[in-house]
Amino acid sequence: MLIEDSFVVEASVDRVWSVLKDIPRVASCIPGAKITETVDDRTYRANVGVKVGPVNVSYDATIVVEQLDDATHHAQFSVNGNETRGRGGVRAGMSSDVEAAGSGSRITLRADAKISGVVATVGGRLIEGVAKKQIAAFAENLSKLL
Repeated sequence: MLIEDSFVVEASVDRVWSVLKDIPRVASCIPGAKITETVDDRTYRANVGVKVGPVNVSYDATIVVEQLDDATHHAQFSVNGNETRGRGGVRAGMSSDVEAAGSGSRITLRADAKISGVVATVGGRLIEGVAKKQIAAFAENLSKLL
């Protein structure tokens, strides 16, 4: 499932980029996410909870920073998570880009996710709607942090 969205925040590209590179700090902006362990400077363990329709699910996830390009303000991550209860999981490649937009910065997020388990049974449209809401909440929380 491909998910792409973008939003603008009122902060400079350099300010936004410095926060986005700080994984534990930026993770605090993601609803239901908490970094539980820093394995090294590119690998983190997290717990992520989400509600999709009637289903509440929690994942134990490993996040790996694959690329951080300071020149282009592009980041790539891989996320592998397993349901804390159940047999499902999520595998995703994610990227973010930051560019100037007027007096602020536009952040573009992309994710290519493969979801299995109970969440996959509720359907793609519902999952996509939840993802858009999560991104909107992330944008609001990031704006407050900046």
